[in-house]
Amino acid sequence: MSRTTSTLAGLRLWQRIHVRLTAVYGLALLLVLTPAAVFVYHLAVDAELANLWSRLRLTAVSLAGLVDADRLAAIDAADDPYRVELVRRFTAIIEREPELASIYVFARTPDPRRLRFLVDTDVRAAPAAFGDLYDATRYDNMIAGFDHPAVDHDPVPDAWGVSISGFAPIRPSGGGPARALLGVDVDAARVDRMKARLLGVAAATYAGALALLVLASLGVARLLRRPMARIVSGTEAIAAGDLTARVAIDRDDELGVLGRHFDAMAAGLEERDFIRATFGRYVSEDVARKLLANRTGGGLAGEERRVTVLISDLRGYTRLSEHLEPPQILALMNQYLEAMNDVIDAHGGCVIEFLGDGILVVFGAPDALPDHAERATRCALAMRARLDALNDAWEGDGTAELWQARGVPRLSARIGVHTGAVVAGSLGSRVRLKYAVLGDTVNLAARLEAMNTALATDILVSQDVHDALPAELRARATPHGAQAVKGREQQVAVYSL
Repeated sequence: MSRTTSTLAGLRLWQRIHVRLTAVYGLALLLVLTPAAVFVYHLAVDAELANLWSRLRLTAVSLAGLVDADRLAAIDAADDPYRVELVRRFTAIIEREPELASIYVFARTPDPRRLRFLVDTDVRAAPAAFGDLYDATRYDNMIAGFDHPAVDHDPVPDAWGVSISGFAPIRPSGGGPARALLGVDVDAARVDRMKARLLGVAAATYAGALALLVLASLGVARLLRRPMARIVSGTEAIAAGDLTARVAIDRDDELGVLGRHFDAMAAGLEERDFIRATFGRYVSEDVARKLLANRTGGGLAGEERRVTVLISDLRGYTRLSEHLEPPQILALMNQYLEAMNDVIDAHGGCVIEFLGDGILVVFGAPDALPDHAERATRCALAMRARLDALNDAWEGDGTAELWQARGVPRLSARIGVHTGAVVAGSLGSRVRLKYAVLGDTVNLAARLEAMNTALATDILVSQDVHDALPAELRARATPHGAQAVKGREQQVAVYSL
């Protein structure tokens, strides 16, 4: 398996697509929910406060309307019956309305910022005594309450605690300036409890959103992880060469479409591989690959290349074919050609064609090889060694008796190798093509192959090949001087290996 291939098990949690999708959706949800929750929270707090202010104002106005301003003005002692009655009535109201912390009545003094208690009922601490003075210097709303109903919008601290208060003037029944001021306090702790309650609602909303997010994550994981795991496993199998792999995702969503396309792709690759493998048995694997990659359908265009051509031919094949049965010849040739083809493939050669017992091989086409001369020479040596091994095997299993009985002790091959320019490409008609190499280089390789008979050699290479070889191979070569070659005016220097 490729080092770059990773399985789902090897992915970190944050690398999983369903986790990333959930994170994106969750972040989007929180980005929307957070300002919405803050807005709703402040809206609810403002609504609660507005309701509280309205109730305080209404309560103050209502209670002020129940107070007799004339009788109130006549109070001159703490035990005044009307004052005692007001204390009782205010206490009863506070008992019925637990949110109220205090009801009190102030009278003016010569100092407009200093007020005098007439009545005070406070459940948080000891109420003020009749006649006690109250410094209202910092409390503008309280002073304004002598003229019109007023409410504190923010908590205000004093000796009795932190409160939000409502104020209303107490006027004579016939109208006129206010004789006194009625105040109603709500402990600020109630506002804190209200805010805490609303904050709890917001927190519960967040918790619900997170719970939905977790459920969404599990749902996404269920919808995505299994099919994605099958697709990943399928791609790993394809990458490993198993083209029979299928994911078989039977769904009607995008993953189902992806799965069906994947299976169709795998089937196409399997068919293509089968075609290439089958085609590669009839032509070189390299040629088959290039032809299948060529989308024009016109074969491989001719191109001039400098290559090394190797031509091999069995000695005595004609005599053998005259005396052996066709099935025997076919079996022998298939065994021989298969062994030679393995050697040629191992050295990067491209088999152009089999000519009975002959083999035409090119090194450097269709794929360029910088060391094509060396590869071809080493291939020739390996082919000879492989044929020697085949002879040993044939002698061991008795097959060699077929030709030994006819005066051929061992099968041997003649090999000619030459480096030069060729035109390589598709050759044939519109309906039938083959990959071929054309040029004098091929002809000279064939002449060198045939020259082995006259020189009693097995492998002959030209001067061009010899000059391109590394020192180790050149040292193994035996020069045979310049030789006349049929069809050429100039002689060719040859070397045997």
